[in-house]
Amino acid sequence: MAQTSPVAARSGEELTIRRFNLRRDREQVLDFQHEVYETNFPGLVVDAFFLADYQRDLRRAARSPNEALFVMEDGGQLCGFIWAAMISTIIDARVGYIKNVYVAPQLRGCGQAERLMAVAEQWLREQGLDKIMLDASVVNRRAVRFYEKLGYATERVRMVKRFGEQSDSALTNGERVDG
Repeated sequence: MAQTSPVAARSGEELTIRRFNLRRDREQVLDFQHEVYETNFPGLVVDAFFLADYQRDLRRAARSPNEALFVMEDGGQLCGFIWAAMISTIIDARVGYIKNVYVAPQLRGCGQAERLMAVAEQWLREQGLDKIMLDASVVNRRAVRFYEKLGYATERVRMVKRFGEQSDSALTNGERVDG
């Protein structure tokens, strides 16, 4: 994968994007997940079980020809990460999917997430795909606006019901509820 041209970081160092190396990058990418998941899913705690599961997924993805992982470096320190995959859904036989994106807080708002997205989108185009999907948490309004700026549009809405958080009145008030 051709690297995009380096860009000067706020620290004066050049930021580069390269392929993920499991042995070298695993721990830093795992550390990013605390902020990624705990910010986007209030109440979620990234614990040892979560990290072990995520690490297994990283190992599998690093060996898969259907997935690509890229990291962004600032002076040898990781400051960003993106994970792209080719998947199939009940609607699409083969579609691109952005599984995870992270940019360090000090680099947000200066085009670095856009650079990571461009690298992932280019890899997905090179795989012959013409559609890319991703999930964004509605609590992360900044991310939703960012994806919209890049041309992503809401196509589906994921509905969630948590038991114990609301009454089942819609099912018990005598009305029939059709799907």
